[in-house]
Formats: sequence, C-alpha cells, structure tokens
Amino acid sequence: MATTSFDRPSTRPDEIHTLLTGVERYNPQKAGVLEDYLERQCANSDPLSNHDLMANLALLKMYQFNPDLVNLDAIRCILVKALISQSQSDFNLCLYLLSDDICKDASISKLLVLRDYLEGAQFDKFWKEIYGAEDDDEGSVVDDIAGFDSGLRRLIIGEITSTYQTVAVKAVETMVSLNEEAVLRLCKEYNWPVDGSGIITLPLKSENKAKNTVIKENVKFEQLTKIISAANGI
Repeated sequence: MATTSFDRPSTRPDEIHTLLTGVERYNPQKAGVLEDYLERQCANSDPLSNHDLMANLALLKMYQFNPDLVNLDAIRCILVKALISQSQSDFNLCLYLLSDDICKDASISKLLVLRDYLEGAQFDKFWKEIYGAEDDDEGSVVDDIAGFDSGLRRLIIGEITSTYQTVAVKAVETMVSLNEEAVLRLCKEYNWPVDGSGIITLPLKSENKAKNTVIKENVKFEQLTKIISAANGI
C-alpha cells in the first residue's frame, strides 16, 4: 500500500506521536518540543524518513494561534522540507497556515519563487536561485537541511522519467546540476542505457508513453441538415 505524507514516519518518537494524537496537539507550551523535533528532521538526510508533515503542520498551527511564538527560521525549514517532499501538496498545505506578513519575509518569499520554478520544471533556474553567484556571501535558504540536494535530485529524476522516453546527457546535467561523469554514474545506478551520442533511454511507464487520441464530434440531426443545406447552396 502506498504511503502518504500523513502516515507516521518510522523516525517519529512515541513522545511526539502521543502529542500529535492527544489533547495537547496545539498547546503553545509544546511548541519547543516540536521545534526540537523539526531540528532532528533537518539533521536526518534520509528522504524517506526525514519529513513529518503532521508534526510540522501542528507547529505552524501553533504559530497561527499564537503569533508571539512565530519562529521564522523554523517556518523556513518546514517549507524547505515540504518543497522536496514526494507529495506535491505538502508545500501548499503548509503555506495555507502562514499570514501575508510571514510570506513577505525574504527567505519565505524566496521559497515561493523556488516553488514556482519546480512546478514549471525550470530546474536550472531553481539551482541558480538556491545557491546564487559564487561570490555571494549570503547563506542559502536551504542551509541546515541535510540531504536537500539529493532529495531534490530524487524529485527531479521522477519528473524526468515521467516526461521523457529519451533525453540527452547534457540536458540531464543541467536539470540535476551535476557534471557529465556524475550523470553517467546516475545512469548506471538506475540502469539507463546511454548510446554513443549521449542519449539516455528511459524505461517506459504510463506517464511517458505516447497515447493515441480519438476525437469524437457529436452532431445533432438538426445541425446536420443545416450543414447539408448550406453545402447545397454553395
């Protein structure tokens, strides 16, 4: 059975699970407990177990009810985790709990831009926006998120395999921000054959198969007689 973002991650401690399923779920005095748990999520580089949407939504709800508790850095981390979640709805679920003022924060507004790049498959712009110019001294919005790059590449690879039957190695280099040697290692890992001209053949799946489209037009008898009459009058 497929898992969803609301299933209990294997790394969620019993203490947190009891909090999330009990009467103290939105107790503001427990905000620190959920913030500590968020730090542990951010330190875990395993993309299959390092994102607890239910806990993070509960923390955002606490901030919504108690504006004096708002921690912008925690909100940034929650959004970054949601950004590379396998469930595309996670980011918007978090966003719905944020006020307009919070969304105007520089780091939060930058994450909104990144979300738009991901949704538009503008992966090259995404990478440039994350890390900026080489001489840029400002920290990245994904700082302190272990495994972010690998999690993002995992997400992009899913998009590539759902979109293409064949794709050039050079194109994949740009999309996943890796050099040729690293992309070829990636192809070997996923068993993607690469021909002599640098074209990768991807496995066929329902999403990337060409589908025949049959167009049917339902013309009523009254419309048909008008068409015939008009044709006869030409």
